[in-house]
Amino acid sequence: MYTYSHGKTLLASSWLGFRTSVRAAAFAAVATTSAMAPAFAEVPVDQLVRIVAENGSSFTRVFNPFSPTTRWVSTRTIFEPLMIQNYATGKLDPWLATGYKWSDDALSLEFTLRDGVKWSDGQPFSADDVAFTFTMMRDHPGLIGPATGAFSSYLKSVEAVNPTTVKFTFNSTYTPGLFSIADQFVVPKHVWQGVKDPMTFENAEPVGTGPFTTVDAFGTDRYQMTRNPNYWQPINIEGVFVQGFNGNDQVSAALLAGNIDWGGLVPDPDVTFVPADPDHFGYWWPRTSVVQLQANTTVGALGDTTVRKAMSMALDRQRMINTGVWGKSVPANATGLPEAPFKEWIDPKVVADGQSWVTMDVDAANTLLDDAGYARGADGVRAGKDGTPLKYDIIVPSGWNDWVSASQIVAENLKDVGIDVTLRTMTADSWTNATFSGKFQLSLGTAVRTATPFEFYRNNMATTSVQPVGTASPNNQQRYGDPKVDELLAKFAASTSLAEQKAVVSTLEGMFSAAAPIIPLYEQPDWGLYNTRRFTGFPTADKPYAPLSLQMTNGPLLVWPHLVRNAN
Repeated sequence: MYTYSHGKTLLASSWLGFRTSVRAAAFAAVATTSAMAPAFAEVPVDQLVRIVAENGSSFTRVFNPFSPTTRWVSTRTIFEPLMIQNYATGKLDPWLATGYKWSDDALSLEFTLRDGVKWSDGQPFSADDVAFTFTMMRDHPGLIGPATGAFSSYLKSVEAVNPTTVKFTFNSTYTPGLFSIADQFVVPKHVWQGVKDPMTFENAEPVGTGPFTTVDAFGTDRYQMTRNPNYWQPINIEGVFVQGFNGNDQVSAALLAGNIDWGGLVPDPDVTFVPADPDHFGYWWPRTSVVQLQANTTVGALGDTTVRKAMSMALDRQRMINTGVWGKSVPANATGLPEAPFKEWIDPKVVADGQSWVTMDVDAANTLLDDAGYARGADGVRAGKDGTPLKYDIIVPSGWNDWVSASQIVAENLKDVGIDVTLRTMTADSWTNATFSGKFQLSLGTAVRTATPFEFYRNNMATTSVQPVGTASPNNQQRYGDPKVDELLAKFAASTSLAEQKAVVSTLEGMFSAAAPIIPLYEQPDWGLYNTRRFTGFPTADKPYAPLSLQMTNGPLLVWPHLVRNAN
């Protein structure tokens, strides 16, 4: 997945318990906020949008957007894509490019770039920068981005036709390439062409085209980005302040004290957040992705579809929903796709036929494992056919309490079918490195938001998305690949017929349900809280012009131009 961060949640058995814990943290949170900015900051914090977007409270000064541990602002305020897939409207919004055009044979794609765009250091932005970015990704296949693997999968060449036109040529017709190419952030050639190793480059003083590119202050637990002096469109705010927090109690205290303008999470906001200031506090939680249990298929019995399906049948999804997201979700279906964004693509027959393996049935799960020869030992733990016990670690970042809760339920449920799972928490960066490199056994993940189901199945089932263990990959962290999926994806990509593409997707859905490459759990709410005391213009359910979630890659870029600081 190419979404690095995750909204953290706080579990509370009651509002009384939550309020008590928050009260204990409130004084520290308010005191911290009153002295947020390091002394060397030029722009006061009270002029900046204060957000909760980073995980943990220890930051390194890395603004390399190709790195899995880059700072949040890299792809949300510094570097920009050609166009932005707007998951709130379903449209592809113009950005650094104003439009695109396919050739008659659909073997090439041209983007027209916006006139007058400059990099933050004043150098002109041009098609040379776009061509350079993609060529660098071709020459360094470990770089992470929406267009990772494009050259190995479908892209033949990219050239700057003139300063405002860039042409992409495909090996064969590949219509979904539009979205990966359009979403790819662009870096300045005049800065990066001298970088020896673009993977390890920290890029501590970034040059970008985005609205906030100036590192006005940076500390290990907070930093602030202020205006790009050469931004190409009007912007009404000075910048963004990002603070680290030591746990969810402190986040919640800051939110309820009004010290956060955007982001963060409190339990059951209809009860705990909105009533605290109904005129200014609000939230919007659409569901555009799925939380999934990822079983590394390179690890022994986890490579067996029967084992993965039995694990799935042991899981109490509704309990995860009730405990972790306050009932504000639904169990995932057997296609792995969230319903709302893909309702026109999901085949009801596949959903119905696959319902049994995504529904809790412990007896059936045990029977499945018994019949497959996974016998229980004297300690009740099953063993693989080579005698290796089915004992696994499930990893999750510390503080991601909804995922910690779900992982605890996974571990508890799987004991009922003879699979011994131990929960291990770690820092968010360590978890990212482990999952991206395939050096894990079990983990939770979130399916990347995609324009069509094509990208979802490519990211989770195609051999072209499988990287060797040890090689970082934003997709297919479970390392599952089926050549037949590759053939179907090629058929989808070569078609310009929506009916034919839907038929292909139906087949892919059936193959996903049959193989269970990942185990869908429940639809993930896109966390989004806002406070309009200081800034207005946030997207809402009534004004859904863009996603509210801060974790949508490129999504916040759609929001910054709409925000206005209140006069008071």
